Amino acid sequence: MKIHYAAAAAIVALCASGTALAGKAPQTVKLSVSADGLDLTKAADIRKLRNRIADAAAAACDPADRMIVTTLPDYQCRREAIAGAEPTVQELSQAARRGAMAR
Repeated sequence: MKIHYAAAAAIVALCASGTALAGKAPQTVKLSVSADGLDLTKAADIRKLRNRIADAAAAACDPADRMIVTTLPDYQCRREAIAGAEPTVQELSQAARRGAMAR
């Protein structure tokens, strides 16, 4: 039996590092990452969700419209954002295996 989650979404708290803001405190950014079209009982679809989260982290940590002090991506910010989203990914995956909706 296939389980489809049409509107499942992982809410991800992304922490944008203050390195590009020259001494200001880190900012917390909340983004919604869609799990639409994914069957979270399958490892391949869980990887796709993690890729979507990584893309959102890159966009939040290195926005194209900010004044860039350095041309290097903020990898620490990305790692922290992805790590912060992992509990939600695990929760959604477990709920999918149980046949229940998480959050």
